[in-house]
Amino acid sequence: MTTHNDVLARAHALTPAQKALLPTDADVARYHETGFYKSGRLFTAAEIDTALAASERFYAGETDDEFGAREKLAAMPNRSFVPALGTDYGVKLRKHDFASLLAPGLAALVRHPLLGAVAARLAGDDIRLWHDQLLYKPVQERGVAANVGWHTDRGYWKTCASTDLLTAWIPFHDCDAAMGTITMIDGSLHWPDNTADLNFFSNDLDGLESKFNTGGKPVVKVPVELLKGEVSFHHCLTIHGSGANLSNAPRRSIAVHLQNGANRYEDYTFPDGRKGHHDLDDLVQKNAHGEPDYTDSVFNPLLGVRS
Repeated sequence: MTTHNDVLARAHALTPAQKALLPTDADVARYHETGFYKSGRLFTAAEIDTALAASERFYAGETDDEFGAREKLAAMPNRSFVPALGTDYGVKLRKHDFASLLAPGLAALVRHPLLGAVAARLAGDDIRLWHDQLLYKPVQERGVAANVGWHTDRGYWKTCASTDLLTAWIPFHDCDAAMGTITMIDGSLHWPDNTADLNFFSNDLDGLESKFNTGGKPVVKVPVELLKGEVSFHHCLTIHGSGANLSNAPRRSIAVHLQNGANRYEDYTFPDGRKGHHDLDDLVQKNAHGEPDYTDSVFNPLLGVRS
């Protein structure tokens, strides 16, 4: 089990060059104003290349059960978290939740101490892993776009007591607007609620935009262009998405979802009577009340401490 002192020791073990990459007070203030933050180069080319190679093995069906998750993931209804050799993905977006649990080369990136340290500075709180999503956006072919629809992450995390979770998006290469990089809606975390009607899986970006509840604020879209090793962080209430990949190579990335120390499981019922549920609920241990324990030391390890 990773303790607070263990993570604190790792934070102190960051090199001077790594510590120089932590957000400044001005960066933190800007993050809370806009809802997103672009880092410097947190990862070396070698670290990113290792993750990319791990993703290739994952897609080929070569997985490792280091965290003891394979059986639980395979048993989840209507899910295919564990890819099979020869899977034909077609010309569409690929999204594999919990990929790092089956790929050590991805886990090294997802659980990197510098990533946790940056997130802790932005959140002003301790940081635990929530979960991750391996993403692959193919080149647009035959007019078929693999957009990521406008959405908030909070819309999919209704069982979280905290509304201050955040996500680190890490491309495995340089990523610009032509490649369909992640795009933020500036300041949207301060708008009225937008967690119900938006949809990650929709290609209809214009239709989704028409549903924005802006509270009278202008819609300002900010494509976050990144060099290899840089990371884009965003608040869970920030509306974001991305357009088609118009480059000549697939867009490869991983989204690392992170929870602040105040987060706990919270019972939630949708207006139509459905009970809130997250796939993580079927992985983690239960707490003393029989509820999912989002501080599970295996699946939700402590990654960063408030400094």
